Amino acid sequence: MPAAADGKQGKDEALAAVLGGIAYALLRVFRLSAEGIGYAPTFSLAERQAAFAVEEHERFRILRKRLGGIVPDAEAAVARFRPALDAFYDGVPVDGWLEAQVFHYVGDTITADFADIFAGSVDQRTAAAVREALTGRGAHEAFALEQIDRARAVEPDAEDRIVAVAGKIVGEALNRVRDAMFASDSLEVVLGGPDAVKEAVLEILGRHRERLERLGLDRLD
Repeated sequence: MPAAADGKQGKDEALAAVLGGIAYALLRVFRLSAEGIGYAPTFSLAERQAAFAVEEHERFRILRKRLGGIVPDAEAAVARFRPALDAFYDGVPVDGWLEAQVFHYVGDTITADFADIFAGSVDQRTAAAVREALTGRGAHEAFALEQIDRARAVEPDAEDRIVAVAGKIVGEALNRVRDAMFASDSLEVVLGGPDAVKEAVLEILGRHRERLERLGLDRLD
């Protein structure tokens, strides 16, 4: 069982650990976004993808700055959830343009959904930093959905590929949340207990289902 946080210092450490996890997740999203440039079928799409990668890095920098205002050792804060996050992003099956866009539409938004929920449970300065970092993400989500819809219109196997990738992403995400809960009580401390963590997971899954419905999908492998 993870050690429980105790007092203000423990709460600050828990806050830093969760914020550090979100910041590191954005850094990994930046990496995947940059890698997606190589899968772009045209120069103009590669250019758009590159712009989104730059935006993701700026989002990371906003949270990294706030993290430095909470704890002096960001490395230690990020280390709490880094193994689980690395396992998630390393397990994402991004090996083509369509798969990259499914990740951005489903995987990126899982991170954004959690950050949005997290912002409702923290101090004003941290919440403001998180909301600033999330500003403008809708454009990337809309772009990814547009690319997915185009692929579905011309590629016979696109729907099966979308379902397979989306299913892999949400399955990996749930596994890593479980790993994070076993590794540390930081999520419970910040969100307000184990029931609050469960509610957050259910809320994220609900938003995920809504996105699949917008894709016209009603199943996951």
